[in-house]
Amino acid sequence: MSSLPAPGAIPDFTAWFQESAGMLFRHAYSLTRDPGMAEDIAQEAAVRIFKAWASEDLRGKIIASKGYACRIITNCFLDHVRVPARAGRDQVEFDETLHDGPDSTVDDDLRHAVLSLSQGERDVILFRYYHDLTFAEAGHQLGISPSQARRLHIKALASLAGLLHEGKG
Repeated sequence: MSSLPAPGAIPDFTAWFQESAGMLFRHAYSLTRDPGMAEDIAQEAAVRIFKAWASEDLRGKIIASKGYACRIITNCFLDHVRVPARAGRDQVEFDETLHDGPDSTVDDDLRHAVLSLSQGERDVILFRYYHDLTFAEAGHQLGISPSQARRLHIKALASLAGLLHEGKG
């Protein structure tokens, strides 16, 4: 949040949500490429964040780090993909009709490769390339140093190269 609450006062969830709703949706959309599913996931993440808001420790993490909210969104997305019954859907795969452009196979391959990375690798890739953060900013969001973020980024790129190369072979 942009302003600090008075000592002992609980920060307003509504104000935080109004500032963060766009980020929640953009992160969900970066994972799904489906606006409807992204809205569902962003709403589910907002509910989870609202439930966690009562805990001072969790609220502090949510306010201090975009990475914490992004992790909740990623977990909501993985719940939707891995356990379709939780999401009320029978379909597990991505909707292929949303990806009918000439590079759709590349987009799908890259998205699946990014989703198969470890949580930290996936987060650093999303912060660097989707949110355009520096290594210092990405590291701060992830709670690690800039040099650790850089090393994690290098490891993620190597993993992606291997995964994408496997897909072609």
